[in-house]
Amino acid sequence: MKDRNVIAWAIISMVGFVILNFLMSRPFVDSTNVQMTMSEFLRTTLIALVLYVIPIVLAALDWHPSFYLMGLVIALYTLSPISVLFNMWMDSGASVMIKMLMSAYSLALIVGNAYWLVLALRLRQRQQKIADRKRFAAKK
Repeated sequence: MKDRNVIAWAIISMVGFVILNFLMSRPFVDSTNVQMTMSEFLRTTLIALVLYVIPIVLAALDWHPSFYLMGLVIALYTLSPISVLFNMWMDSGASVMIKMLMSAYSLALIVGNAYWLVLALRLRQRQQKIADRKRFAAKK
């Protein structure tokens, strides 16, 4: 799975989550559901980095099943911007401008993660075609 685009977009997803997590820990969000201390922010960021880095390294080492693991991680961390959208509009006392900016960033992150999925599916299809060619060529 040594595809640079898939790996690059996984890194973008990871950085996007860390930034979103940091922004949600700031006081300007003004949400009762999201009162995160700096130690909690660091702990959740460390967990996210570990979960993202393992499949990224495996993908760089060209281990083909790694994009399934990476897909699981990205799907898991796509729930965070969805949660931010709900928290900003249902629970936050922040200004409308903050709500709009946080929502726009969350939507951009969701779109970026969806684009990663498209790239991964294209890569999977390409790998399947190569495997089929090899299998059918061996039967002749």
